[in-house]
Amino acid sequence: MKSRDEEALREIVRLCTSGETLAGRGRDWYVSDAENVPGLAAESLIIKIGENVARLSAEIIEAQPQVPRSQIKRMRDRLAHHYEGTDYDAVWDTLVGDLPVIRAQIEFVLRG
Repeated sequence: MKSRDEEALREIVRLCTSGETLAGRGRDWYVSDAENVPGLAAESLIIKIGENVARLSAEIIEAQPQVPRSQIKRMRDRLAHHYEGTDYDAVWDTLVGDLPVIRAQIEFVLRG
């Protein structure tokens, strides 16, 4: 595995873990901030995960088809380019439902 790939994969794991920590604070915490700081933080994590997925080489992508890279990149693009239309319920769902799965898949790749 190329060191650039390993670096990106480790960063994805770190970001997913941060997202799981945010989710662990609970949905009430997530929606209670009038300034939406938790939602903005979660949105930023998801965008950064997408950026790191985009850094992966074709070799690692082909070797690991179970990682849903196209869905991750689409979510990143949606969040990065639809500034006023962000659905923070969907961001929450990604935080609690998708990030733990992605983290586990990437950790499997790193153990590989």
